[in-house]
Amino acid sequence: MEDWSIGKSAAITDLGMCINHYRLHTVGLFACIRARVKIGDQFLTPDMIVVINVGKHKQCSPNFNENYFDGPPNFILDVYDQSDIKSIKERKATYASSGVLEYLVVREDFSRIEWNRLQNGKYKALKPDKDGITRSKALLGLWIPIPALQKRDFWAVMASIDQGITRREHHELMDTIWNK
Repeated sequence: MEDWSIGKSAAITDLGMCINHYRLHTVGLFACIRARVKIGDQFLTPDMIVVINVGKHKQCSPNFNENYFDGPPNFILDVYDQSDIKSIKERKATYASSGVLEYLVVREDFSRIEWNRLQNGKYKALKPDKDGITRSKALLGLWIPIPALQKRDFWAVMASIDQGITRREHHELMDTIWNK
């Protein structure tokens, strides 16, 4: 396993806390840090994945015997520093071609946040709405206020997630999981 800088480790921990906050309100998901993923014939280890485990939005399955996920996760998060830029570009192309619906890339100091959504087989970088919020389509109800995230105001991020999970789209996602 590679050595992480303190900044990268802290960023993954903080982002993981926010994503896990969403997962706690969304039964039927796996949210894993540094889990191996088999995409095609290669294994990758993203910083964080979120997988819808049952229902019509399931894209990926855990292989508990071999200790990896098989197929594209619904959502991937990677934290990077300057030395990771080449591997991030390669991962982005691999994830897009394999069908990962959303790919969030965050620089370890939060100075750059790029949220990508798969459209017609390619990633399109998303811009926050007029309120500064990016609303996930891969994980319905996951609302992230990008300005708060850049300031590392995780209380505001979690409050936005709390608001997103009360909306109809999150309830409809839950229906596809519960009523598989």
